[in-house]
Amino acid sequence: MSNVTWHGQRALVTGASSGIGAAIARRLAGSGATLVLTGRDADRLAAVAASCNSADGRVSSLAGDLADPGFREKLAAEARSRMDGIDLLVNNAGISMNARFETLEPEVFRTICEINFFAAVDLTRLMLDDLKKSAGRILVMSSLTGLVGTPTRTAYSASKHALHGFFNALRVELRPFGVGITLVCPGYVQTPIRTRALLGDGAVQGRDQAAGRRMLSADTVAAASLRAAWKRRRLLVLGRETRLARILSLLAPGPLERILDHATR
Repeated sequence: MSNVTWHGQRALVTGASSGIGAAIARRLAGSGATLVLTGRDADRLAAVAASCNSADGRVSSLAGDLADPGFREKLAAEARSRMDGIDLLVNNAGISMNARFETLEPEVFRTICEINFFAAVDLTRLMLDDLKKSAGRILVMSSLTGLVGTPTRTAYSASKHALHGFFNALRVELRPFGVGITLVCPGYVQTPIRTRALLGDGAVQGRDQAAGRRMLSADTVAAASLRAAWKRRRLLVLGRETRLARILSLLAPGPLERILDHATR
């Protein structure tokens, strides 16, 4: 991607304190975009914002919990005030889980859906008029689980599948305004998301059950995602395993379910 692709563009990036969100923020800042970043970890978010500013990006940050509707309103107002509009909304914030459904507390299920789905929907609603005015872009970070239901990830899968249903429908509604929506589905990525995943009782898992696997880097995913958003691609599937699982889900769902069942025992 050219270093000047996003020059002068105004972007709001959620989940920017680490992982894919931080990598997206740095790439946007490096190409001259103006940014508002958000994440739950104030110290990490400040460090990312500082690294973006050192790359000559015009960057501000606002730490908070996107599960709080009041914070979402505050974030949208901050973005509008600082940037006088928006050209790119990156709905990247998310939380994972690792528990069988029978052990999953209802409040944990709701928390995952609130952060992964409702926060993205609400923030899109709050920034919609600005995106329509700029004929902007919405970049949505989904997952392999947004395409394929995965055991021990019921709430996570539900929230990611919901993103596809909502944003695919919204894309059609926004066609007259020229707003592009790109959904990205990576497989395993080197980020803290699995370490921070919730167990059935809401406790943090505290380990990466996929450690040792071959994974995509956060920066690789960020670069490919921004390139897809710039081209207004509808869907980007990243990773060999993800592409294979997508094909099997359409052509051989039975064998795929047996593979997934065996893999999580």
